[in-house]
Amino acid sequence: MPAGQRAAQLAYEQAGVSPSDVDVVELHDAFASEEIVHYEDLGLCERGEGVALLRSGATSLGGRIPVNPSGGLLSPGHPLAASGVRTIADITNQLRGRAGDVQVPDARVGLAQMLGGVVNGMDVAAASVHVLTR
Repeated sequence: MPAGQRAAQLAYEQAGVSPSDVDVVELHDAFASEEIVHYEDLGLCERGEGVALLRSGATSLGGRIPVNPSGGLLSPGHPLAASGVRTIADITNQLRGRAGDVQVPDARVGLAQMLGGVVNGMDVAAASVHVLTR
């Protein structure tokens, strides 16, 4: 999704980090297949390598880059107006060491991504990517 990819690039530039610096990610996964697309848009892997990244275990808790340790949108629910705020809160809890059973040890850089709407059936109308640091 081009808007999500652009938002990620700008967020990395503004934060002065690269995808390899990120310790934990909370991303928009209103549909299960979306998560894999977002791995690629966020630069967590190369284009076409999202499935391999998932299968490698790298995105699991304890993996190289845990994604959605909270369970993502499909687990606790996806209240449309509040999902973006929840991703920020989840990353904040990770960086403060307050994530309980889903804590990523020693997390210092977190990324929260949220998308909304559809344009031309191919891209999102709004994309938000925030990089938070401890």
